[in-house]
Order: sequence, then structure tokens, then C-alpha cells
Amino acid sequence: MPVIPNKGDSMATPHLFALFAAGIWSVRSSHRGAGWPRRLGVGACYKAAMTPSIAPPVPDDPPDSPPGVPTEGWQGLTDDDATRIVAAIAATHAEATRTAYAHAWRQWVRWCAGRGFVELPGEPAAICAYLTERADQGVSVATLDLACAAIGHQHRRHGLPDPLDHDMVRQVRRGLRRLLGTAPRRSARPLNIDDLRQIITSIDRTTPRGVRDTAVILLGFAGALRRSELAALTLADLEAKPAGLLVYLRRSKTDPERRGQVVGIAHGQHALTDPIAALGEWLAVRGTAPGPVFTSLRPGVQGLQPISGSAVSKVVKDRAAAAGLSAERITAHSLRAGHATSAALAGVSIERIAAQTRHRRIDVLIERYIRPAQALQTTSSRDLGL
Repeated sequence: MPVIPNKGDSMATPHLFALFAAGIWSVRSSHRGAGWPRRLGVGACYKAAMTPSIAPPVPDDPPDSPPGVPTEGWQGLTDDDATRIVAAIAATHAEATRTAYAHAWRQWVRWCAGRGFVELPGEPAAICAYLTERADQGVSVATLDLACAAIGHQHRRHGLPDPLDHDMVRQVRRGLRRLLGTAPRRSARPLNIDDLRQIITSIDRTTPRGVRDTAVILLGFAGALRRSELAALTLADLEAKPAGLLVYLRRSKTDPERRGQVVGIAHGQHALTDPIAALGEWLAVRGTAPGPVFTSLRPGVQGLQPISGSAVSKVVKDRAAAAGLSAERITAHSLRAGHATSAALAGVSIERIAAQTRHRRIDVLIERYIRPAQALQTTSSRDLGL
């Protein structure tokens, strides 16, 4: 175990947050989807995480408490203690968030290297130059916000003042939001029932891939499920009922603390688009072994390997294109968006739609899905006598 420095030691920049920022831990998955990182030696982890670009030189005996945290109380911790603490810190952000932050941070580091700036701590003027240059290149406000979040995140992880709090940076960000606008540039196109029938009709349901893809599309549409939720489903998450199917979501975007959510899916009224029948056909092909519901069918894949969220999106896009639809704006989210808009057009109440989609903010549901879907129904232009 490395020697822990005294409180006044100038090298007291501990390794735990460096591990978190570098993302070098690996988590074992379990039946419940949780797990602890594999045991990593404190010294080895510290040296792997603390690179010259973001940290001071690595001492021979690295310290053991996170940046910005007092060193009192860290004496006597073991490597296992350290890895468990790292796991708890890691769980404060979803994996997708960590991945997005890491990508945005790498872009900022590359820009700084090319311009001769220091990335950590970053100068407010340099950050303003970076944001305005990226805006000039055509990136969206959402992308700029992600860059700011990643930069601020790294500074906080290393116990440094957040340069995003500087008044000049705040003013630049406000100005860019006014110049660029904050509306999504290319939202996914919602699929309607006619689109869905066109896609399903074009799929060869005599092949395992066709059977699986049909079930993915129909279950995603009927349940208003996210691609990550479809990919994470296991057989243990499904419960058949006389009236339909209960789908237990162990974790989702709107449930980061894993309280669990339940989604109900009713039997379809038409054999072609019945989601429960389609799922039954796929499970007959897949088998009854425990594990992921939707498995990879790539050549060479052994055992029941789950498909990824990106694979779900590819299934939807490729099947839509094969059916003759313009797939440029069709993604896995088109299923979820299509459920919301189709339900709104069918007269389903906002409360019922929100319960199905599990939106935390009703205004997002209304502005992004309900109002666009009802715009042609409520427009006053038809009464102008044109």
C-alpha cells in the first residue's frame, strides 16, 4: 500500500478522481445489472490515470484521496476500499454521459494542443475562443453545452475553479444561444402506423433476423421504449398477462437510481402488427435460456450476446430504407416519437401518453411530440377561405 502524504504535502493530489476522469475501471455485470470494478492496484491505477496533460508528475508513492477532498481519514484504506469508492463515484453519471464527456474533453484537449493553450486549468479567454470557433464551424448549441459540461466536469474533478463560471464565458454562451438558437436541428422523424405497416410488410419473417427485427420494431413502438431499454431487456424482465405484457425496466434515462419502471403493452388488433405475437415468434426462435431478449445474429458470435443500442437504431433505419421510406431522419427514437404522436392524434390524453413514455417533464412531451402532431388538426389557416 503506498504511503499517504501528510495534509500539507505539496503532492497531495489523490488518485481516485483521476481514475474516475480517465474512466479506466471496468465493471462486472451481474444478474441485477450492478457490479463492482475489478480490483486494481492503487499505484498502478494512479500511474495509468494521471497523464502529464492533466496532472502533475506521478510521485513514487502516490496519494490516496480524491482531489479537493481533505486527506484526513484516508489513512489505512486498502486497494479494495479505493476501487469501491471509484465505483460509487462512477455511478453518479450514466455510462453514456461519461462517454460523451470523454469525447468532448478529447476535442478540447486537441484544440488546446493545436493552439498552444493549456487545457487544465483552462483560461476563460481560451474557452471563449474555442466556443466561438466551434460555433463558426456550424456545431449546435447542444454540442457547445456538452463541451462546457465536459470542461467544467474535469476542472471540478481535479479540485480546480470552474472557468465556466467566469462572467466572460457566461456572456459568450448567452450570445451564442441567441445567435444559433436552441431548437434541435434534426429531430428524429416519428413513424406513424402506415409507416410501421409498410416496414413490417417488407420484412421476410421466415428468417431469424427478420423475426427478431420485427419484434424489435413492434415492441419498441408499442412500448415507447428507448433503444437502450430494448437492448437491455432480459427474459426475467417480461411478465405475460391475459391482457398483454408487463415489461420491467430495471434502469432507464429517467430512472438513474434504478427504482424500476413498469411498461404495459397490450395485444395488437391486427396480426401483422401485434407486438406480443411478434415477440412470441422471436422467443420461439431464440429459445428459453436466461439472458438478453434481443440477441446478436452476427456470424461468429457465440452464445446469447445482447444487441447494442446502436444496433437497434440500425435495424430501424435499415428496415425503413428497405421498405422505401426516406430513412435520413429515421432512428430508433422514431419508434418512441411515433408512439407519442400517433397516440396524440388518436385522442389519447397527455397523462396517459406521459405515463407510457415516462417523461419527467410534460412540457417536453407537449412541445416536441404533441403540438407538432396536432398542428394540422388545430391550424386556423383552414378557416381563412384561401
